[in-house]
Amino acid sequence: MGYWLASKRTNQQASFIQRFDPRFWAVNFPRPMMASVVTTEADAMRVDAVFYNSDDLAGLIWESEDILDHPLLAYEIMRDYGRLQWKFHWRSTGIMPLDAIDGPTLTIEGRDAAGSPKSWYVR
Repeated sequence: MGYWLASKRTNQQASFIQRFDPRFWAVNFPRPMMASVVTTEADAMRVDAVFYNSDDLAGLIWESEDILDHPLLAYEIMRDYGRLQWKFHWRSTGIMPLDAIDGPTLTIEGRDAAGSPKSWYVR
């Protein structure tokens, strides 16, 4: 199969993905703990994690910019989350409940109106 170094899209096939498609989420975690994210349906995913210490932290991540794919194949960069409403169906076993002190927290990392880095924590 031939190849070339493409600098722009010409006649390659293009398609669309729904924003926040479960196939493009990732998990991040420190060793020795383990975690995985698996797409279970077109609009659903499952995260499995093994926590070895009480202070282990795992993150389910959506990147606004596709940093893993080739620039000509990456999904569109969309940093505007205005009017967005998140809806998760949370089920867990063996970890703190959502309403516990220091329990699971949704962390949003982005930029404020002035463009400065900011984190928001949702409980």
